[in-house]
Amino acid sequence: MWESSKPTYLQITSPALKKYSTDDFADFFVNKLSSFGKKPLVLVFTEENLSVEDFSWQDVAENSAFPHLEGVTATAANVDFIPSVESPLRALRRLEKLGYQWETVRHPDKMKFPEHIGVVMVLKLEDARGDEDRPDYLRRHDSVISSVYSRAVSQVGNVVAVYTGRHSSWIEPENEPVVHRVRRLLVNPAPNATHMLLKTDNILIYASDKPLLNEAGDKKVLMLLPDTITNKTTATYQSLTAKFSTSTTNYIRLQFFFYNSTSSPGYWSLENITYMHGAGNTTVTVLRPESSIVAPVMFSYHCSSNTVFKAVNSSLTFENFQVQPYMEKPTTFGDAYNCELFFTPPIWSGLFVTSILALIMIWGLIMIMDIRTMDQFDDPKGKTITISVSE
Repeated sequence: MWESSKPTYLQITSPALKKYSTDDFADFFVNKLSSFGKKPLVLVFTEENLSVEDFSWQDVAENSAFPHLEGVTATAANVDFIPSVESPLRALRRLEKLGYQWETVRHPDKMKFPEHIGVVMVLKLEDARGDEDRPDYLRRHDSVISSVYSRAVSQVGNVVAVYTGRHSSWIEPENEPVVHRVRRLLVNPAPNATHMLLKTDNILIYASDKPLLNEAGDKKVLMLLPDTITNKTTATYQSLTAKFSTSTTNYIRLQFFFYNSTSSPGYWSLENITYMHGAGNTTVTVLRPESSIVAPVMFSYHCSSNTVFKAVNSSLTFENFQVQPYMEKPTTFGDAYNCELFFTPPIWSGLFVTSILALIMIWGLIMIMDIRTMDQFDDPKGKTITISVSE
């Protein structure tokens, strides 16, 4: 938290290295705002995940993920860093009882700061894009925070800013149930995006890289054309059609066909992909998967290795392929039905080594059990024991 101007009354300082509960943080923040002469504008920047380690991270050149934020806080009137807060947004919600107006903003470029004071503006920062790692998108958010804060100070003047996250990046909250987070997908990737995403009202198809088409040794990278995705639903199948461009042709069409599995009720299957090309897309080639693609309804199919669809002289390859039809809300994939068999090479290796060690252990136990101890001993006062050759 940082402030653009000094409060009128005595400042409320926070102890270092303390974990705040929701109530403690709410009381601390209310006391902080009450020290101002009049209600300031409260800017809240929220990440889905944020941790202390994000602020201490540095690359090889010792550059942090928050160069703009460091400059902003260096010139701020007061800065507070609290490493751990339980449900900070829920605590800030209590400002509504003090007369603050709560506004949620999605697009930072469209933010209009109110002329009156006593407003809490919450900006939810976007998730990482398909071609970004964590430091990259934190730097992008850092630039957004600096820009929005500078505009707010120039227009309003009296601003209190908060940068926080809903969850920890490294550990699960102690008092919250463990949840499985799924990848958030972009709605329509740009033509030059590194991944492929096809989405309709009931079908979702994703690949981590652009599809690769191989026609008799001639390899072409397919680039999705925007706003060209259509779908069709019948009683027996669902289909999705999309246009792709290559460096040698104007465009081609790929049509994915999903069927209700007749042999296994409650399952769906991706039977084939129809590849339409040539003049007016009149030439049709049916590409079938090398291995069957079948998954239960409400489950997605995922394969981290390359997924290949083949015809006589053509093949279509997808990397890190994931797909799901018959969806009610195609925003995220359901639980994945993976293509890898249960007995993968690492599992076979572990079983083989364990078997060898077990055999060695059994052989050693048998040898120990076969050791015979003496059952006759000399009596110093009696006759000496004589053992014949036969014994």
